[in-house]
Amino acid sequence: MSHLLLLSILLCLIAGAAIDTSNICLVRAARDLGAGKPGIALGILLVTACASIVFYLGVKFSFAMGMPDWAYPDWITVAGAVIYAFGSVVNGACAIGTVGRIARGDLGHLATFAGALAIAALVPNPGLNRHAAAMAPLGMALWLGIVLGFTGLMLVLGRHHLRHARLGSYLALGLTAAVVTNWRGNWTWLGVVERLQDGIPVQYDIIAGLLAVFVGAALMAVFRHRFHFIRPDPRVMLREGVGGALMLIGAILIPGANDALSIYGVPSGSPNAVTGFVVMFAVMVGLLRLDLPFAAAGRRGKPRAMA
Repeated sequence: MSHLLLLSILLCLIAGAAIDTSNICLVRAARDLGAGKPGIALGILLVTACASIVFYLGVKFSFAMGMPDWAYPDWITVAGAVIYAFGSVVNGACAIGTVGRIARGDLGHLATFAGALAIAALVPNPGLNRHAAAMAPLGMALWLGIVLGFTGLMLVLGRHHLRHARLGSYLALGLTAAVVTNWRGNWTWLGVVERLQDGIPVQYDIIAGLLAVFVGAALMAVFRHRFHFIRPDPRVMLREGVGGALMLIGAILIPGANDALSIYGVPSGSPNAVTGFVVMFAVMVGLLRLDLPFAAAGRRGKPRAMA
């Protein structure tokens, strides 16, 4: 095992631990924001700001693997964001929240993966081609300034809602996840499923990194006494499977799930990524405000421990 792979796994372990301690999830952020509590949304902004710094340095010093799909948005982007948001609300968690829930012992939530894998096996990748935009017309330094300025303003305005105990977790998650993504590529679980759909062999180092994220989150949950096995409920698993399938469809159309967008797409300044992320979050807020029957977020109730 190379030293670079060991370092990548270590960073993934740290990122996983930060996922548990930050308790970050775009669906939960949308639900709380609709209730007048922007704390988690501010945390996501901070994660994206940290990732933007890493991305800027990676491009400036030729550290990044390359620019993501830098393109103008179209109706397919918007449709994908709406579908992804709908799937996440049905599922009860976004891509990051799914990792956190499984790592805390909710084994039934693995149905989210099963739903995504079913779509990957049954539906070929459409191979969408978008009209590419010129790379960073504003300039990477200016875009970084916009991201940091907006984040700073929101943090000042919402400083009373931000849980200061989680600041370290937000910083750790943004920095480590962005370093791994810029250095090694998209190691998110939806990214792995998309590789399978494209017929691209998944290398062992990607699997090792993804497992390290789960292990890091699970170990931190055990350390904080937050780990509890939950008895899988077939009805809940069916809903989560449908949610996972919709999430993959949306991620393919955008392209990118909320984790990849926040730590790589948005930091690049891609109009397509920024539009996809903003639309999916806005739709989540709207759906949860309507309190529709299919919205799983906040309806799960107290989990039942497995014997």
